[in-house]
Amino acid sequence: MVDSTDWWDHRPVFSTTDKMSRITGLGPGEQPGHVTTRMLVSVLLCFLGWGAVSLLGTSALCGTTSAPSSTCAVDIPGHISAGWFIAAAVVVLYLVLAVTTDLNAHARQRLGQRRAAALLRSAPLLAGMSVGAFISAATAVAPDPSDVLRRTVHGEIGTESVAVSVVVAVLTGLWCVTVVVRLPSALLHARQRQLTIERLRRDGRRYAGQVQLGRVVIWLGHDPELEVTIACDSPAGSHQLQARMRTSPDRVPADGSRVVVFDDLRGVVHIELDPEAEPAFEPEARYAPSE
Repeated sequence: MVDSTDWWDHRPVFSTTDKMSRITGLGPGEQPGHVTTRMLVSVLLCFLGWGAVSLLGTSALCGTTSAPSSTCAVDIPGHISAGWFIAAAVVVLYLVLAVTTDLNAHARQRLGQRRAAALLRSAPLLAGMSVGAFISAATAVAPDPSDVLRRTVHGEIGTESVAVSVVVAVLTGLWCVTVVVRLPSALLHARQRQLTIERLRRDGRRYAGQVQLGRVVIWLGHDPELEVTIACDSPAGSHQLQARMRTSPDRVPADGSRVVVFDDLRGVVHIELDPEAEPAFEPEARYAPSE
């Protein structure tokens, strides 16, 4: 289960530099997160689970479409009825989805960023599917690689499973490469942003401000992201900051809600709702996405 303390519970989350899923949060009193042993174990389980799903799925396709002499990676015994096989597949898929969902939720909570969590979840998922499909295709062509490949290229009946396995292996493999290339920078960005938030809360100068709502830029799922203006007073005088605000429809602060602006005098800023104020929120229906 995911820890009860979650930065998203303290939404809205503001950023003067990032947008959409790159916006990073850190719960009050929380320490910056990092990749944990639990995440790595979940990554391994996710890889193995999706590898098994891909292997079993393409093997089942092989058993129903290939010629009798063909070899499948996993032979499904003939005495097992289709109903039992489907039931077993549903259970396996449910367990794999549960592990994948837990990995994404735990990573999002610890890293404070949806983008980093999504990439960390997608990498083992795509890698597992690619490896499983590759094993299935390699097993199917093993008896006579040149003949099976020739018949597959010509689209002969009985080679459908080989073609599907190859396509799945190649597409998910290429997708996985793009995810793996982006993952280190996403993890580093999330970590640096949380360290910056912690530093500004501890050492930054604190100013009172007010939020002025702008237009909704985008909905991520059912959650709106708005352009906002933060009006605040500092020793240098009154000024305004342009920012993005991620929140949910039920936690859009009303115009004029009090916020706290943390500044290190080097242009790095962190904004959050004033914990000592009781903010009023806009009616939920006003910021719910239209169907």
